[in-house]
Amino acid sequence: MIILRQAAMPETTQAFDLSDRGLLLADGVFDTSLVSKSGVFLRDAHLNRLMRDAAALDINCDRRALEELVDEIVDGVTAGVLRLTVTRGPGGRGLAAGAAVAPPTLMARIDRLDVDRQFCPISLGSTEITRNPDSLTAQHKTLAYTDNIMAARGAAQAGHDDALMLNTQGRVACAASANVFARFGSRIVTPSTSEGALGGIMRAWLLDALPKAGFDTVEGAISVADLATADQVFITNSLRLISPLFRINEKLYDTEPLQVIVDRLSVAMAG
Repeated sequence: MIILRQAAMPETTQAFDLSDRGLLLADGVFDTSLVSKSGVFLRDAHLNRLMRDAAALDINCDRRALEELVDEIVDGVTAGVLRLTVTRGPGGRGLAAGAAVAPPTLMARIDRLDVDRQFCPISLGSTEITRNPDSLTAQHKTLAYTDNIMAARGAAQAGHDDALMLNTQGRVACAASANVFARFGSRIVTPSTSEGALGGIMRAWLLDALPKAGFDTVEGAISVADLATADQVFITNSLRLISPLFRINEKLYDTEPLQVIVDRLSVAMAG
């Protein structure tokens, strides 16, 4: 097991094996989580997903080593972003070379947290890049993030904060860096993972919290036409938490926060 640590406060560098398959082939998985004075928010859920994603790629990750790495790097951090990366490790040329014997590489990095982005209204712009629900890169948080990167870059160039990504059937899948929820009165719908949405940690938290707050919550399909008739649309991820949309392309939306959910989230984060 190769373990690398990087605390970005101050910036540091470490030696890295240039034959690592994560670097050469995006052969690995990652997770990003929020660190507060009470620790890593939803820590077990983040570690569980990272382990599932690694297993889906046949990468044998040591859970105990991962937990010890997390404990070490977040020690003393009261507000930060934790990035964990697991690659298949160093290997020779070829897609399958070294796949059965290479020790995995574990990397951990801490960055500063921009709290001003949390709950902040944002805009989404359309992209022609689609999500394939049958792809492992849609079902798991792999290092192969090219589609998301280019979708987000295109949206930024058009003056938006993120990109709205549809699936190969033309239905709503997600944003480039977040899950999407649409509110129709007291009914809230989010695309199912079978629609190409990644199973986000905040998405799962919200699916549990919304019914307890009195909302009728559904995982299903959302068409572009459905989205245009929504009373409100918001996105979730582990750093922004919950951000209402003020527009998608030229369509404007209500940005009033779901205060009952914001309050419930604040309590949960406080431990």
